[in-house]
Amino acid sequence: MKKYRIFNKITKKWWEGEANSAQEACKQTGWMIGNCWIREYTEKGGWKNCKLEIKNKEVV
Repeated sequence: MKKYRIFNKITKKWWEGEANSAQEACKQTGWMIGNCWIREYTEKGGWKNCKLEIKNKEVV
């Protein structure tokens, strides 16, 4: 599993947790993907931006 940090741009709240994918992590929050900034923890100990293909702004 990968570690993710998700920031909700509307509520200004953070969520951090583990999931198999960025989409699954966003689904765990219950937030719409279009309202979120998603970061993934790297093996080197830093955070990187996730690039998601958003078909609509809802969690699938």
